[in-house]
Amino acid sequence: MSDLLVTGTDTGVGKTVVAAALILALRDRGVRAVGFKPVETGMLAGEPADSEILTEASGIDEPLARPLLRLGEPLAPAVAAERAGATFDPSQITQRFEALRGAGYTVVVEGAGGVLTPLAWGFSVLDMASALGLPSVIVARAGLGTLNHTLLTAAALQQRNVPVRGVVLNGRGDPPDLAEETNPEALRRLLTGVAVVVSPRVGPGSLPAARAILQLTQILL
Repeated sequence: MSDLLVTGTDTGVGKTVVAAALILALRDRGVRAVGFKPVETGMLAGEPADSEILTEASGIDEPLARPLLRLGEPLAPAVAAERAGATFDPSQITQRFEALRGAGYTVVVEGAGGVLTPLAWGFSVLDMASALGLPSVIVARAGLGTLNHTLLTAAALQQRNVPVRGVVLNGRGDPPDLAEETNPEALRRLLTGVAVVVSPRVGPGSLPAARAILQLTQILL
């Protein structure tokens, strides 16, 4: 099983739920999988952080997989870090990833926001994707506007030679509206050879939410 990068078209689209589901699906196949969110912002009091959900899905609190930087303000990491007077060296992401691979893990890396979100000044999620060279899974909203956002994200990744393994349209209603109903087939036609998976609305990021879509993510592995 290959390592994966989970990115998104925006913030709040469900990257953590999908990343956790992929980790659980890998573990169900007997793979020693671990989640890694290198930089994390916007932790809310009383709610689990994204990295904590990935740790729970991984079944192990691996020190190498802990975030390099965790900041409370819900901002792009570069902005939040500057406001907090914090810094980190982006090369540490690759070092941590290689260390996790060396320890025998299959790694599911989760980005922050969309692909052009700056993790540090001069280093975006797209730069991280290119540096790690992992197949990517794009998490997008299910409804109106997602065709443009998803195609822009896929084009940015492909221009940097980052393969797009699949797209998860997250948050489809029951019943779906017209855009939610037609978007999956439209994306299959527009992104030749890319798997498109549709996920129902499963609530905020949590392990139960990840388990609810675990079977849907199998096609992405």
